[in-house]
Amino acid sequence: MSVYTVPSLSAVDFALTAHTVPSLASPAQALTSYTVPSLTAVAFALTAYTAPTYMDVGWELLPSSSFPTQYPGLRVYYGGAVRSLCLVAVADAPTGDTPMVRKGGTTYAVYLVDTTDPDASSVRLRTNDGTKAIRLLT
Repeated sequence: MSVYTVPSLSAVDFALTAHTVPSLASPAQALTSYTVPSLTAVAFALTAYTAPTYMDVGWELLPSSSFPTQYPGLRVYYGGAVRSLCLVAVADAPTGDTPMVRKGGTTYAVYLVDTTDPDASSVRLRTNDGTKAIRLLT
């Protein structure tokens, strides 16, 4: 009886050599010695890989989308509901005429927007820049 040796695999062998699987119908054929050449590094060295290139994007091209921190405390009733209006820190207020509110020892700025802004409330104020609306707290 001969000893069965587990074959070593090679990518080149699969591409160039035709192999047949031993038939299990004949035990004598299944137990015969079967060897395949060992796997070599040459088989893998034939494929070239390249790293993808990406477009160079600078951080200065990205717009800022952060809104200053909003504080609650100013509310108005209209349209059948109580709505909170936007208060921000005085340093975060837009330039121009900005009304101030003092609450709990802290001064806040009332955030004004154009009347066409999607977050504009129905509360209007006349300023030197024209009529503005107080922004809703979002």
